[in-house]
Amino acid sequence: MTIAHEPVLPRTLTNAEKGVILAVMAHLVWGGMAVYFGLIRHISPVEIAVNRGLWSLPIAAVVVWVLGQWGDVWRAVANRRNLAILALTSALVVFNWGFYVWSIEQGRTLESSLGYFINPLLNVVMGYLFLGERFTLAQKVALGFASVAVLIQTAALGHFPWLGLMLAVTFCLYGFLRKTVPVGPTHGFFIEVAIAALPLAGAQFWLFSKGETHFGSTVFDTSMLIGCGVMTAASLMLYASSIRRIRYSTAGLLQYISPSLVFLTAVFVFGEPLNTLKLVSFVIIWIGLAIFSLATIRDERNRRQAAEAV
Repeated sequence: MTIAHEPVLPRTLTNAEKGVILAVMAHLVWGGMAVYFGLIRHISPVEIAVNRGLWSLPIAAVVVWVLGQWGDVWRAVANRRNLAILALTSALVVFNWGFYVWSIEQGRTLESSLGYFINPLLNVVMGYLFLGERFTLAQKVALGFASVAVLIQTAALGHFPWLGLMLAVTFCLYGFLRKTVPVGPTHGFFIEVAIAALPLAGAQFWLFSKGETHFGSTVFDTSMLIGCGVMTAASLMLYASSIRRIRYSTAGLLQYISPSLVFLTAVFVFGEPLNTLKLVSFVIIWIGLAIFSLATIRDERNRRQAAEAV
């Protein structure tokens, strides 16, 4: 006698689980960009940054159209303050793009990864300086570890690690300014690349007039430059979709995926030297980040329990 069993249906993912998947995908794209840019080292950082912006524009426009956000776009640009802030964030993100590519082409990917590890701690400093927030004990300890790591990196490199810190500062300022403007992530990104489009197109024309452009020279170079925009837009859209579905503490932990991939790429793919001092500096920053992350999780759990008790 056979017993009929009910078919086991696949479980539907929760909103939070979807958010984690989207965030991981975004960070995998960001982390993989180091390898991608390594394949086009022969193309100048300026042209890569230009094409990241130009080819992000049509993709962002399609997403805005699909989501029905054109009305949000017009309302945002009608506000002069919003437009001014988005113009500044547009400049910051394009600069950050070009500077990051330049660091890879100069064989300093390892140093750039330090900047993205430190970035969340700089966000804490920005909150202290401009939002009236106060440091917790865990944050003070994490910042202390980061400071020691920077000093050790200085000794290891023979100079102050300004490259990594420049990347961290520009991205931190970008994030801080985006928080101050009441514009959503998707249509905000579209406005940023739309603002940058004209000067970026001018830069591309200038490179073309000097015979220094690689766009259109070969199928490989052209497709890779277009792909820069596709990867940029895709990662930002994935991240924007994820951040609304997951907790702040979860987002904070996941954001270390991309710099970790960049670190591994620098050492095992690009073969950049990792001496003892450099390794020690990264171990110290990882310890500081672990303390920071665990404290963030604990604080959020306490806030959630307090809210449920009310």
